[in-house]
Amino acid sequence: MRTRLLDPLASRIFMMVWIANMASNVGTQIQSVGEKWQMAHLTSSPLLVALIETGTTLPVLLLGLSAGALADIVDRRRLLLGTQVFMLGCAGLLSGLTFLHQITPMVLLVMSFLIGTGSALSMPAFQAIVPELLDREHLAGGVALNSAGFNVSRALGPALGGLVVGLLGAGWAFALNAVSFLAVVAVLASWERRPSRSSLPGERFLGALKVGYRYARHSRPFQIILLRALGYSWFAGVIFSLLPSLAILNLHLGSEAFGALMGCVGAGAVAGVFFLGPLRERFGTSTILAGYSLLAALCQGVMAYVPHTPTVALCLFFSGVSWLGILSTINTAIQLSVPPWVKARAFGTYHTVWGGAMALGAAFWGALAQRAGIRATMGLSALGMVLALAALHRLRITAFDEDLDLGPHHDAPHAPTAIPPEAGPILVQMEYRVLPERRERFLAAMEEVRRLRMRDGAMRWALFEEPDRPGSPRFLESWFSSTMGEHLRQHHRATAQDRAVLAAAYAQVEDGLPETRHLVVVEDHDSSLLQRIWQGWTGE
Repeated sequence: MRTRLLDPLASRIFMMVWIANMASNVGTQIQSVGEKWQMAHLTSSPLLVALIETGTTLPVLLLGLSAGALADIVDRRRLLLGTQVFMLGCAGLLSGLTFLHQITPMVLLVMSFLIGTGSALSMPAFQAIVPELLDREHLAGGVALNSAGFNVSRALGPALGGLVVGLLGAGWAFALNAVSFLAVVAVLASWERRPSRSSLPGERFLGALKVGYRYARHSRPFQIILLRALGYSWFAGVIFSLLPSLAILNLHLGSEAFGALMGCVGAGAVAGVFFLGPLRERFGTSTILAGYSLLAALCQGVMAYVPHTPTVALCLFFSGVSWLGILSTINTAIQLSVPPWVKARAFGTYHTVWGGAMALGAAFWGALAQRAGIRATMGLSALGMVLALAALHRLRITAFDEDLDLGPHHDAPHAPTAIPPEAGPILVQMEYRVLPERRERFLAAMEEVRRLRMRDGAMRWALFEEPDRPGSPRFLESWFSSTMGEHLRQHHRATAQDRAVLAAAYAQVEDGLPETRHLVVVEDHDSSLLQRIWQGWTGE
């Protein structure tokens, strides 16, 4: 069923969050211009200027998965409120230090890192609450609107930032950003969120981290999304890290013109929203990503070797179109393919990959530009993006046909209630008596079962067969769960698609369902401490 782009705004709370977040993003973009312009005037080093981008995005690399785990196990509204207040305080402090003339390159880097930390902690939660505000029918539209709102701010913010910095100074740019956080705080404070109810004990932080890691490690579709994101973000970040140096050193522009150039990226992204719907109707996700990547590479190549301000502005506009298309397409892919119980951790992992590529890439491109020059560096980045696209073209993101309904798993063997939730580790054994003529089909089905067990948090999965048994082959499936509570949560993590995978395996069994046993580990002297730590994280 087709939906219009603005349909998600019929949800009042989504509209309020969207407007407040866009206002806050305008403030963030104003601050970004102030930070980069301030650093470019404190030092002529392209590396230090590029490190502003690193300072802003490095926290995403360091905290992305942790932020996702937090957002999956705590009240997301309270988490978002805390991070917004923290960033408000940091921006206010940076403004005060600037007015007092206490700003040095190191102070600027530290403050950008702290504000980036607040942003990194809030991003998975912001994206994970979208399904709480909208139904599935409007999810893609909501994601596109969020991307559009972010990029409207990228169009307005830099232009306003250039004016503010040029007329009033960087201190006022930082002060305006501090004020912009108040809009988000007010909306979140008024939101009456309905937390999900569960009879199961809550996940612990380290356990949630481990499960998030295992999901990323054993979900092939999610891994493909991450690789495609990495192949773009590492090379696309060169524009944001080197544009201040390009504008000042090569194009000899002032702050207002620099802000206008930054605004071209946002304007292109806003325009790009209107292309997304028609493109999604005609092309698959992987084809759309490839097209936008080629567009970005072309723009970088032209910017590298045509030192003409209007041409650079036009290239930045189409870079914004590409940026919006890539971000919105990847975000939609995650929203529609990742189940709710791990969605924030999936976004945290994605932010770790994306932010890590942007942070480390900014430092790399800045160091390379200091040695080889800005234009040569941008040209190499454009070539690298094309080569990465060629290397990844076989990794295709499949259609979003998986049913993520987490309804009750009626045909799952019941877990015993006598074992307390904190008991563990738990050894789960399931015995299958397979019809002889269905042995090969059973083994093929169990490979898919292994994948989903490991993805949902099982450890040390194995399948055994009793050799030389007359009659029906007998198999024993076994795996460990860290605690009984974690095992019960695994029962509730099965989506409708997962239940179909399990049903395909059970259909090969004589009695339709396997015999199940749950055992609590009493003693285990076989593993060293290091082995236990490694197995706890990897599930091997």
